[in-house]
Amino acid sequence: MINIQRCYYTTIHSQTLSKDGRFLFCGSNFGEVFVYSIERITASNASPDPGEMEKLPTLPIQVFPVTERCPIYSLAFHKDFLIVGLNGEICGFQWSSKSASLGKKAWTVKLPAPPENADMSEVNYLWLNETLEMLYAGCGDNIMYCISLEDGKVCREFHGHTDYIHCVAGCGSKLATASEDGFVMLWDSRQKRSFAKIEPHTLPLLQRPEFGRWQGTAALTDDWLVCGGGPRFSLWHLRSLECTIDFDFPERLHVSGFADDLIYAGGDYNKFYQYNFNGNITAEIPISGPSAYSVAMQTEPYRMLAIAGASAQIDVCTSFTYRDIVLQTYKK
Repeated sequence: MINIQRCYYTTIHSQTLSKDGRFLFCGSNFGEVFVYSIERITASNASPDPGEMEKLPTLPIQVFPVTERCPIYSLAFHKDFLIVGLNGEICGFQWSSKSASLGKKAWTVKLPAPPENADMSEVNYLWLNETLEMLYAGCGDNIMYCISLEDGKVCREFHGHTDYIHCVAGCGSKLATASEDGFVMLWDSRQKRSFAKIEPHTLPLLQRPEFGRWQGTAALTDDWLVCGGGPRFSLWHLRSLECTIDFDFPERLHVSGFADDLIYAGGDYNKFYQYNFNGNITAEIPISGPSAYSVAMQTEPYRMLAIAGASAQIDVCTSFTYRDIVLQTYKK
């Protein structure tokens, strides 16, 4: 009965992939992590017979209860650890690729306690600089924290936002944070202060007063930034900090990114969009739920794009242009 009820109320807020690219992890609003074998799914999907779709191994190989206290808003993966962002803390759980199973909690990083008049510093987003072994956490206390995974200590705090942080994106030493305050702030990871910020809600072209000023997503390359939320989804040139393109996405935005020579976006809409750099739509992918909240993507060893959100199902695209697999969180 519990599983049947949860099928209707499950939301997947976060996703990440194992280091070897063989497993997908999805974090739910019920504090559970669903683990899927990408290898099994993609191998079974090689059958050209549409009638075989129902026989795909679309159920998780493990459902791991992490917490009953809060949703799992953020996930990351480093070495042999699944990293989970919770309320006021970040935890690492041992992962065994050989047995394909999550073990007990191996370590915990406690974030600084917020002031008495502030909300709990829930960890809304995690971005990992794997080369430097630095983890960046965008939190509900308006602060981005930098955590050293070598010693498990908070080594830097980035202050500047006046409302909670929805998203953290990085490219090399550059970082971007998107916040409820309506700003996208740009940072050098070696400095505590932001070196620039953009205010999409101030541009008449991007304004959507009915949706508000908040920024829900941002993504970076060396030269470009995309962002969106209440204001229209837009592309910005990093050197000039000028908006060059606004994209035709009809609703609020929660996820975005760059894939090859394309840009993708999702949000409170039952389709996931891909665009070229001229702003033209190159693909419209139907999704199972009314909203998309997270994306996991890789090209090796298995090409896969996973889209999850306000649904107990995760939509998988092995071609990046259309949905060909739908994963289930619970057995019906």
